[in-house]
Amino acid sequence: MDVVALAARIQAMPDDALDLLVTERQAPPQLASTFDLAEHLLTDASIALALRWRSGAELAALAAGTSSPRLDALLLGVDGAALPPVAALAASSLDGRAASAADDAAVDTAPGNAAPIESPTAPQLAIDEAIKVAELVHRIADHPITLRSRAQLPAAVVRDLAASIDAEPAQLDERLELAAVAGLVDRHDGRLRATVDADAWLAAPVPDRWLRVAGAWLEATGDVAAVAAGDFPLADDAVRAVRERQARQARRLGLADGARPTTLAAALAADPAAARETLATHVPPATASVYLQPDLSAVAPGPLRAAVDARLRRIARMERAGIASQWRITAQSVAAGLASGESADGVLDFLAGISLTGVPQPVAYLVRDTAARFGSLRVRAVDPIAEGGARAQARSDDEQLIRTIAVDRSLATAGPVQTGPHRVTFRLSAEEVLEALLEERYPAVLEDEEGELVVRRPERAPRRERERHRLVARLRDAGFEVGEQERAWLERQLQSAVRERMPVRLTVTTSSEPVDVELVPLAVANGRLRARDANRDVERTLPLSAITKVAGLGVAN
Repeated sequence: MDVVALAARIQAMPDDALDLLVTERQAPPQLASTFDLAEHLLTDASIALALRWRSGAELAALAAGTSSPRLDALLLGVDGAALPPVAALAASSLDGRAASAADDAAVDTAPGNAAPIESPTAPQLAIDEAIKVAELVHRIADHPITLRSRAQLPAAVVRDLAASIDAEPAQLDERLELAAVAGLVDRHDGRLRATVDADAWLAAPVPDRWLRVAGAWLEATGDVAAVAAGDFPLADDAVRAVRERQARQARRLGLADGARPTTLAAALAADPAAARETLATHVPPATASVYLQPDLSAVAPGPLRAAVDARLRRIARMERAGIASQWRITAQSVAAGLASGESADGVLDFLAGISLTGVPQPVAYLVRDTAARFGSLRVRAVDPIAEGGARAQARSDDEQLIRTIAVDRSLATAGPVQTGPHRVTFRLSAEEVLEALLEERYPAVLEDEEGELVVRRPERAPRRERERHRLVARLRDAGFEVGEQERAWLERQLQSAVRERMPVRLTVTTSSEPVDVELVPLAVANGRLRARDANRDVERTLPLSAITKVAGLGVAN
């Protein structure tokens, strides 16, 4: 397939397909036209980069001259046939050690050997992963995170989130990636927030949560068998690192066991609803009860009913997520519940209703004591101009509390300055000051200008359409007209046609109507083309600026 024919196919692609193409093939964003993209995709460098991501089975198919819908979407093939330069490079790459690896991979992924295995651990891993991802989404939904430079999570946040799901900090990004791929969290504008879809997902049963996350992962990744087996013979270190991360995600989602896909993965690919029902048979019945302990912990023996889970989260903090979860009631968590509209009596009645062990005296005392002190420290925004740069204040009738806050080193970054016996100001915003005070277990609440308590409602990120590669819009408008940006490309291709005596079809526009001609180029110089008219057997000389459309050009070597 020549450059013009490939450019024609690119131009006919829907926006989603074109976005996938330029993203997966890592097309340079400075390309000016579909001609440039077509020419780029046929270079050895671009093809070699694409082949690094292909599985052994795909490489073997391409080397044999065949393709697949997935490979066609990446323009490594067209209509089930590998493009000649792709087939040639795939074949030449599969020699020596790479060829042996591809042969082994091809055997491993043959229909008789790639049959999914029935894994006894896959369902439990899938359930556990859905619960742990949900816990991360819950925490981000309750407290959106301000990111550091380069969009990184603060180290303290990483430790806290990782501890909440009993995981190593290194595993946190892999799980947050699952939530992001499923559209549940959004990392934009220096913040990590839950999306508008998160609340409904969190309220759904565990099998539904898993289905959305696993389905999104499968759609983004494609080939579970290849990922599980590490079957990418031409992968470099960067590609291998991505594939290894995907393999760990597949195993935690119950889609792979060792180096083989599971029957759960096969069901997800063939019939997602059936996969959901299969997993549901392994989920323990939801419970509305916990074991409340004198040490202020609460243990749920199984997945909690959504309504119980939602209310318990208002007054307690989950310490360990899983099929059986562990919670901790603290002064800070109870204060947060009171700030959201709970009352001491309401909290104790709720705990009495769900506890299989009653309400231990230390729990009742903590709730009553926190409620008695609730609201004794009130935070509000102030005018920075009137307050010498301060943006928030905290006030309390307790003079000792104000003096303590003013000299508390843990609040140094907030810049506390005592401005009166009952008042201290801060250089941070009221929201930031409130968070800092609550973190240090001060009984702080947020009030408005009238002194009314503000019920905090965490924001949600909007549902975002997948951001288009910036090259897509430019290519969508490029067409086949030869404008100023295509002149250099046209001249190069005509020079190649001169060398090869290759006929071309051109649309020429001068002072008259556009005319289609078929020419054999003889020379290109000084912005003009000298060519032989194939139909009339005469020579013609045309200015390159008069050529407005082209067809029939081959690929320059």
